[in-house]
Amino acid sequence: MVQAGGMEEKMKYKLDNIPITTTIEEVLKKLRIEESDDVAMITELFATAKEIAKPKVLYKEAFVEEISGNHIRIDGIDFESDVVAANLKDVHRVFAYVCTCGTEVDDWSRKEKDYVVSLWLDMVKEMFLHEASNYFKEYLKKSYQIQKLSAVNPGSGNVENWNISQQSLLFELIGDVKEEIGVSLTDTFLMYPIKSTSGLIYPSETDFVNCSLCTRENCQGRRAEFDKELYAQTFSHF
Repeated sequence: MVQAGGMEEKMKYKLDNIPITTTIEEVLKKLRIEESDDVAMITELFATAKEIAKPKVLYKEAFVEEISGNHIRIDGIDFESDVVAANLKDVHRVFAYVCTCGTEVDDWSRKEKDYVVSLWLDMVKEMFLHEASNYFKEYLKKSYQIQKLSAVNPGSGNVENWNISQQSLLFELIGDVKEEIGVSLTDTFLMYPIKSTSGLIYPSETDFVNCSLCTRENCQGRRAEFDKELYAQTFSHF
C-alpha cells in the first residue's frame, strides 16, 4: 500500500503491486479457444500481457455525513441515488474506489489490428481487472477487519439506480484519479481504460449486488437475479 497524498488526503491510498495469478489455462477456457494455431498465438500474447500488466486501485476511506431522501453527502460531496441512499442508511464509513487493469496493458493491446484478437485481449484485460477487484476486496477485509462487503457502482443496472453522470462526483471525492492510476473520464462519464470499475464499497450484513435491482434481461454481466421485492422497497415512492 502506498499513501497517495499529504495530510489532507491521509485516507487515500493506492495499491499498485497487485499480483496476477490468472493462468493461460483459465484464459483458453474463458475464450473457448481450441485450434492449435490460435492456442499458440494467445499463449504468446497472454505471456506478454501478463508481463506488462500493472493493475491498480486508488481508494479513499470516506464518511457518510448526511442522508435525506435520495440525497447522500459523503465527505462534503453530494450524490443523488435511491439505491445508494437505501444501502448506506445504516453505514457510516465507505471506501470510494477506482480499480483498473492499468494503462500499460491497455495501451499495448490497442496496437492489435485484428478484430478477433483484439476481443481476446479485451477479455484478458477483463480477467486482470476481475482479479484486481477481488484482491482489493480481500485487502479491505484484512486491513480493516471487515467480514462482509457490498458495493454500489454508478452506471450499473438501470439508469435510476445510480446515474452514470455522478461518476464525476465519485472521481472528485477520491481525487487525482488520472494522476495517480491513469484512469480518466470521457464526456459521457465512461472510464478510460474501459476495463476499469468504480464505486463505493461498504461493510454490510448482506451481499448486495447492483444486478438485483436491474430489470434488463439477457445481460451477460449479470451476477445476481432481479429481486422484485427489493426493487419495490427501494423505489416505493415512485
